[in-house]
Amino acid sequence: AVHAPLADRVGYLERRMVDSVDKHGKELQALKDSHDKHASGVFESHASFEERIKSLEKLQQDSADKHARELKALRAAHEKHADELNSVKGVHTHHASLPERVAYVEQLLGESADKHAMEIAALKEQHTKIYSAHSKNDKDIASLKGLQVHHASMNERVGYLEKAFGDSADKHERELEVLKASHKQHADAMARQVKEFS
Repeated sequence: AVHAPLADRVGYLERRMVDSVDKHGKELQALKDSHDKHASGVFESHASFEERIKSLEKLQQDSADKHARELKALRAAHEKHADELNSVKGVHTHHASLPERVAYVEQLLGESADKHAMEIAALKEQHTKIYSAHSKNDKDIASLKGLQVHHASMNERVGYLEKAFGDSADKHERELEVLKASHKQHADAMARQVKEFS
């Protein structure tokens, strides 16, 4: 609950007291006027002095009872406000002072800034390592691309081997045919010579 400052609350109580005094003063004046009117009526009706005293005592007692009830209610309200003020003071004693709170926030910010600075430095170091590795990979890729330019593709290489084997097989077949023909000629020539000498 939010409470007005103590000075405002005391001012409120003083105004209530002044209003109460003014009200009771007016009521007393009204009673006095009523009494005067009554007294004149009593005198007119020849009321006894004892009746007049009793009437005044009753009016005074009624007024005193009313004042006592209002004063009791006012004291109860005052005690309630005093208790509430004490509880508010108690709550405030549990809070850290503003300089303590500022110092705590500054400490947290300092620790956070230090932590973030270390993390940023670590990230920069990792970034540098990754950049170096990436640069090396780029160089390796460029080198491999250069080598690939000097090497034929797989299809080209297979085609070359097929052609070479085909050419080689054709060449060997031709040489074999030539050898067979030459062998036949030699065999025929030998057979003729054997016949001639036999």
